[in-house]
Amino acid sequence: MPLSACTHSYVPLCQALNRVDTAAHPAFVVGGFVRDSVLGQESRDIDIAVQGDALAVAREFAQEVNGTFFVLKEQHSMARVLVPVQSPTHTAESQEIFVTIDFVGFDTDVESDLARRDFTINSIAVPCSVIAAHMTEHGVALPTIARHAIDPFGGLDDVAAHCIRATSSSVFSDDPGRLLRAVRLTLELGFTMNPETEALVSQNAWRVSEVAAERTREEFLKLLALPRAHDGLHYLDRIGLLTAIFPELELCRAVEQPMVHFWDVLEHSIQTVATFEYIVGESDWHHGNDEMLDYVFDSSGNHIYFENMVSNEASRLTLTKLACLLHDVAKPATKALQDDGRARFIGHSTEGADVAREIMQRLRFSSNETTYVETLVYNHLRPFQMSSEGLPSSRAVYRFFRDTKDAGIGTLYLAMADYLACRGPLFIMSEWHIVCDLTRFIAEEYGRQQTITAPSKLVDGNELMRTLGLKPGPSLGVLLESIREAHAAGAISSKEEALELARRTIKEEQGSERTAK
Repeated sequence: MPLSACTHSYVPLCQALNRVDTAAHPAFVVGGFVRDSVLGQESRDIDIAVQGDALAVAREFAQEVNGTFFVLKEQHSMARVLVPVQSPTHTAESQEIFVTIDFVGFDTDVESDLARRDFTINSIAVPCSVIAAHMTEHGVALPTIARHAIDPFGGLDDVAAHCIRATSSSVFSDDPGRLLRAVRLTLELGFTMNPETEALVSQNAWRVSEVAAERTREEFLKLLALPRAHDGLHYLDRIGLLTAIFPELELCRAVEQPMVHFWDVLEHSIQTVATFEYIVGESDWHHGNDEMLDYVFDSSGNHIYFENMVSNEASRLTLTKLACLLHDVAKPATKALQDDGRARFIGHSTEGADVAREIMQRLRFSSNETTYVETLVYNHLRPFQMSSEGLPSSRAVYRFFRDTKDAGIGTLYLAMADYLACRGPLFIMSEWHIVCDLTRFIAEEYGRQQTITAPSKLVDGNELMRTLGLKPGPSLGVLLESIREAHAAGAISSKEEALELARRTIKEEQGSERTAK
């Protein structure tokens, strides 16, 4: 929500912004908020450049507006204030909305501060007093911004031209973290990167390894979260950034696959992101058609699944795209030629999961994020391996979701996307029907099992120990798991049958032990 949209309900914030700009400490709104105002887009982030002690100004501002004050970088006089505001559509059930206001100090003049910024569209400054005085429910009018803007690099013209252009030739050598940001902004805003700037990105792509892993991860996740992220991946590859971030993917380039595959391993991996985005309804696919989507199982109902956040930064949707990109990362290392000359990649899903985990750890992903992606990569072939012919058994479905846990649905979607990206324009509709029928059956069988097993357990560990004279230990857990599996598969349905299964299992195990001796 743009700050301007809430001025009628949060006037004190506007008044406080006005008072930030003083003769002793001239203050300017700079960067993305000015850019987004010109574009008529929403923004909840405001950057303010203050001459002098920005920390003191920010602290005083936070007190006045009842905001929360944080020091970001004391040596660079950088602070953040989170300000709660009320949405025009505010209801008792709606979440509280925050505006993030970042303050940074400068010593001489605002032009010098703008010269240190990354792109011309982010190097426009407007006095805080002007922004505060001219805010309306419709934003700040472009003529007002243009009349009062300090724009030494022609940023307003570049906004109008939808162009990303670096402020200087040293932008990326000064801060390599801007490399990925340049691409992300280009895609996010729907702009085009200036040819000279694009050349600078390519020349400095190798520097991305110098960037803090957390910063690279954050920018890459933002890119993956965009619709048509596959276009962004192709763009990253064209300018040399994709394999600079993921050197493992360079090994996938030009690695040929069996005839059933249309693309080499690297292009197949990117196309898997494209086909995943297609089947979840996020974008079109060049080779797809409307009829194909009619066969995808419960695609609308699974939107909530993919929207759920695995961490503060990443949803299942975003992380599934990452798993799509990495699912065949170990194919080059596992490639072997058969006697007939055909290539096989035995064990690539197992080794790929190890490589994916190493990549995730290198980029400082959380343990939950890492586990989710690793699980998808490890199991991406499993839906098609659960039965040699026909549909998988109830026990096979139970074991699949037992092992994949909350990554099960994501794995089914990756399997569907993998098939389409394998065949490409040569896909066969009858095969696609089989793929969709299989994944639908697995999902629906899991749903059926959940309705049986979720409400209650037939027996618990205490009852097994009390009734059968067992002791705590790993064998008790194994016994409980065998009961849960049989219950889910419909083999048992009562406490008595569960206890009888336990007695029979114990007897068989004891018999096996005697035979072994």
